[in-house]
Amino acid sequence: MRGGREGDAPGRQIRSSTAATHSSNSRPTQQRQRRSLSLRSLLIYINVFLAGIFITTLFSGIRLANNNNNYHDGSSIENGFRNILDKSISTGGSTKNNGNEKIITALENDLQTEKEKTKNLEDTIATLMRQQQQGIAATANSVKQTESSSSSSSINSFQLQLLQSYNKQYNQNHNSNTQTQDLCSIILPKPTPTALSLWSHHIPNILNATKHWSDREKFQYHDFTALLLHFLTPDRLQRSVKTLPLDWTPVERNLNVIQRRLQFLQTEMDQYRQSNNLQPHEEIPMDAIKEMNEDPKAPRKLNLLIMGGSVTMGVVGHINPVTDKGPNRRDGAWPARIDHFLRNLFHGMELINLQSMTLGGTNTESAITMWDYSLLAGDIPYPDILINAYATNDMHWNSMQDAIARNQTLEQSLYKLSQEFIRQVMTPKKSCRHSPPLLLYFDDYLGNEQNEVLTTLASSQTINLMSSYYGIGSISYADAVRDIVYGDTKEWWLSSQWYQGNEYIRGVHPHMGTHIAMTWVVAFNLFNLVTTYCSLPEIEAESATDTIRRLHAGYERNSNGEWDYGYQPINGLPHLDATKKLVGGPRQKPRGIPPPLTRDLSLEHISDNWRKDSAENAPLWKTIQECIAEGHFDDAIDHDSLPKPCLFSWVVNMERFLDTPKGLNNKLKPYLTSNDGWSAAKDNNKLGWVPTSGLGSKFTLEFKKVAQPVHMMTWMIMRSYGEKWEGSRLKVEAWSGEKLLASDEIVGFHNKKTSETYNIKMKVIDPESASPGIPPGSDLKVTFELVGGTTFKISGMAICDH
Repeated sequence: MRGGREGDAPGRQIRSSTAATHSSNSRPTQQRQRRSLSLRSLLIYINVFLAGIFITTLFSGIRLANNNNNYHDGSSIENGFRNILDKSISTGGSTKNNGNEKIITALENDLQTEKEKTKNLEDTIATLMRQQQQGIAATANSVKQTESSSSSSSINSFQLQLLQSYNKQYNQNHNSNTQTQDLCSIILPKPTPTALSLWSHHIPNILNATKHWSDREKFQYHDFTALLLHFLTPDRLQRSVKTLPLDWTPVERNLNVIQRRLQFLQTEMDQYRQSNNLQPHEEIPMDAIKEMNEDPKAPRKLNLLIMGGSVTMGVVGHINPVTDKGPNRRDGAWPARIDHFLRNLFHGMELINLQSMTLGGTNTESAITMWDYSLLAGDIPYPDILINAYATNDMHWNSMQDAIARNQTLEQSLYKLSQEFIRQVMTPKKSCRHSPPLLLYFDDYLGNEQNEVLTTLASSQTINLMSSYYGIGSISYADAVRDIVYGDTKEWWLSSQWYQGNEYIRGVHPHMGTHIAMTWVVAFNLFNLVTTYCSLPEIEAESATDTIRRLHAGYERNSNGEWDYGYQPINGLPHLDATKKLVGGPRQKPRGIPPPLTRDLSLEHISDNWRKDSAENAPLWKTIQECIAEGHFDDAIDHDSLPKPCLFSWVVNMERFLDTPKGLNNKLKPYLTSNDGWSAAKDNNKLGWVPTSGLGSKFTLEFKKVAQPVHMMTWMIMRSYGEKWEGSRLKVEAWSGEKLLASDEIVGFHNKKTSETYNIKMKVIDPESASPGIPPGSDLKVTFELVGGTTFKISGMAICDH
């Protein structure tokens, strides 16, 4: 393994200092002393307080007695007090003497009562101190066990708080005819606490929920995780929140999905408790919760999809300062960790279906192709939330060379690709059935692909610009820890490793510490979305059965279809006097996304361009209520399967069974009509379809009577370097009958000292009519032949209608 600072190594065990050990051992004694002192101090304060009451009462009595006996001769208080005592013991006193005697008696009774109270308090405190002394030994014995087991009871306390809060409100709603509560009203108090406040008050729960599932027996990464949490303070997590969505409708829809499932699971848990005579504080076995999660009657989970490259995949994410080994790359990567983290917080209830599409060497350009052609694996549903985590690969040295090849700067390339991806995702794929997901950009780049600090900020600046213009959410891990890393560039906990000893090296992939920290950053931002939405003002529902909605920028309001600025006298706003129609205010905002942000877009024409585009694509921008009114079911309940624009498509490692040579062979077998020297192979941990017989290796794919038009063919190929790849070229031809529709020779080598994935597109054109593509019912045959070099690698295909 590679080392960190000079003399340090990733596998080196963290050792506590002698002072730290002594402090840890002496902690119970110090706590015991502090508790004893505090109890003694309390007793002293009580005695002084009671004595003060007695003296005050006594002096008041003396003053009253002096007045009654007309002591105006300036005698001292002591003389007055003696006179009172003398008269109290005399016989046959007058009425005045009787009054004084009553006062003395009352004072003596009060004094006796206070003495008895003081004695009772002393006995009570003594009892508490004995109990405390008895408990100190047990507490001290359990400290180590509590710390090593990561205090599972403390995390359960947070889980039980959530569950009990939900159960209480659920029962109230179940027995009420009032407006249906939304998830915000059920699980959070009013006023809604901030994510910063929640996180700050549940640090022990955060620590325990971070524990990796492979580390169940003993929390061997306990100290490492605690130190990382020490560095990632809540205010740093708040810095990671860069932009929030402009339209909160996707957040509203997502919370409705979670609420439906949570209600079902809560009902199942209530029934289980009743049938098994479990008390509210008794936990339901995890096996029983697992059965509830897998119940086919359960409402669907929230679909969260993360797309990224090798960093998101977890390459070298096992390296840590505690052990020589760690979880494998995908299990230790932050997407897998956050999935486990969220399950821990909700006591095993599976509310989120988290999927990741990660492949080394891919960037946002690859993501555009995958999203455009719906190249999601068969078991990946349409996402409710989509996280773009390609920032590091977008800033990769290879991406810089690609930009240069296109005669662009890196900034121009980032700008173009980011905008194209955002516009694709934010445009519905199908009217009323595939609302755009909640799109979040994740800036994970804190590497040294560029040595100039200002250049390294290009991705961050692009993400901020595009997120602000299009109104999407963005997260920056880099901004949360940048000052720590820049303060010591030899550290390798929170960034990739930039030094081998004293030698400055290129470091792309961060280690375990970064993946743990990224887990917290993403989780905090998800919590922040929930608490921010739940802090928005409530909207009066149209009927008593409607779920509460929140007022936000994406909520359209008008009066009988007429635009009146959408004003409503709610949430403290007054009724308008309406004595005069006020002109000059903004018109209702066009639906959809704003026009492409180009150098030609002017302030003079942006409004007209936006309204024109919105009108031309009006069916795509219908609201949930409009779609339901037309008979479409709410996509918060379920989604249609994604429309498949491709006749045939695959990308290695993107499907469950497409990560082995056998799986890839099975994928191609139904359409492989001839094969002379090609097969699936996995070398250097990179799967692909490769020639095994050298120059002249060829194969043919055939598709009979295609069910959809074919206009474009895309090949995802790997280019590499070295003697093995020198001169690599592949000839590809597409035929329909005797018509040659497309032909190209694809280069498989380059001079870069790395391997990377490229998307090669070929347009299909009928040579006779010059019309694009072939119609349904046609036959398609595609031939491949290695005409240069000795090797080549195909890592994906997409034969599509556009």
